[in-house]
Amino acid sequence: MLERVSSAIPGKDLHIHALVSDPSGIKQVRLRYRHLTQFEDYLVAEMQMDPVSGTYRATIPGDFIVPEWDLMYFVEAIDSLGNGCLIPDLDREMPYVIVETGKED
Repeated sequence: MLERVSSAIPGKDLHIHALVSDPSGIKQVRLRYRHLTQFEDYLVAEMQMDPVSGTYRATIPGDFIVPEWDLMYFVEAIDSLGNGCLIPDLDREMPYVIVETGKED
């Protein structure tokens, strides 16, 4: 389950949270993000599990968030057997989340 963020403030860090589980265990969870342009490759942030909540967390740095470009992101999870999935799931919905970046008030 992915906590979807719909807006961000330029210059301020954006925290992304996902609840990921698998009976075989989780090997790795990554956040992939980029500006909403086809001219960029995705950047990758390793998501770390919070032992209290059990959710995985990563941050898109504030200096990456600019008013000129909205963002897009998705989460990639790999279980301990090497099976992977993307969140959001392409079979159910658009396979990424779009985040609008507005100008700071």
